[in-house]
Amino acid sequence: MFDCENNPFEIKNNELLFKETCEKLKHHPFESPWKLCFPTVEQETPDIICGVHELDLPELTELNTPVTEQKGNTSKDTFLIGNIDVIKTEDNTLKTFEVKLLAIKDSLINIKTASTSVHVNGIEILNSINLSQVCQLCKVLQTSFENEAALIAFLNCILNFEKPLSLSIANALVKNIIYPQIFEIKQNSSRNLLAAVLNFSELYPKPIIDEIIIPFLKKSLETLQLETLMKMVKSNLPNEYVCYCIKNILEQSIPVDSTFSILQILIERKIHQEYSLLDILTRKMESWSPSNKKNVKFIKLLISILIAYGSELDLQLLTIYDDMIEKNETIMKRAAENVIKKMKTKCV
Repeated sequence: MFDCENNPFEIKNNELLFKETCEKLKHHPFESPWKLCFPTVEQETPDIICGVHELDLPELTELNTPVTEQKGNTSKDTFLIGNIDVIKTEDNTLKTFEVKLLAIKDSLINIKTASTSVHVNGIEILNSINLSQVCQLCKVLQTSFENEAALIAFLNCILNFEKPLSLSIANALVKNIIYPQIFEIKQNSSRNLLAAVLNFSELYPKPIIDEIIIPFLKKSLETLQLETLMKMVKSNLPNEYVCYCIKNILEQSIPVDSTFSILQILIERKIHQEYSLLDILTRKMESWSPSNKKNVKFIKLLISILIAYGSELDLQLLTIYDDMIEKNETIMKRAAENVIKKMKTKCV
């Protein structure tokens, strides 16, 4: 529209031509958004346009987000944390969460030997992250454990926190880190690693029950896995969570040998149970009995229930156990009959 090729210094003529064009647009017959850009008749129009005026085009904008002026150096830059490149943001500030995640990863990767005194850099962020960051945390951690020593150090650092982890964070760590790193691998775990996991189960029993014990009892277990679970429920599970564990096993697990073994250990801890749970336990045993008449582990569990809670069972529940024993076909039947006989005598 403005021809400056022949004489690019004809600024005056161009300004006049621009002013004339603006006047035409201002008096355009249609209600164009451009009309909003020009002053009304009452407003004084400057003789010379000296700069670029801010255009207010509410009909044309798609986003109402204000644009703030960026100050300082806006170029992206990188630096190293350990062996990992960290990118600065455009306003030259650092994202604390991402930096600490990378610090954790780098620290874990560089751990070569197991030690209770090893510190994992950045791990304190576990006590301050929110739920929206948990997924990113777990993804980084899943690729950070190159050996058992790193996992042992990680668990020991968590166990040494002054403030315990939130239940949601602990649950995510058990499900996405401890379970796959220890219980899904084929090779045997070291004693130090199993000791760290057992200590973890004392401090965070509910996540261990929900994400390890119950899922495991829904499938067949290898010997080492079963032994680890048995150690957990025998010595490391706090008394106040025994009832919770029994209830969830009865509700969710399948009637297989591993289930019977874990239940037997929990029952033999002889933690007082409400009558309602004993009733649920009896009904579940009754439903399992027809398919386990020849199962020695099942009858052992039944005997343990009678010894631990027989004095708390009424005659109705004892009669149910008596019927199960009568139909049993194992070598343990005689022992079970002797126990139920004593219990029924005391009940009368």
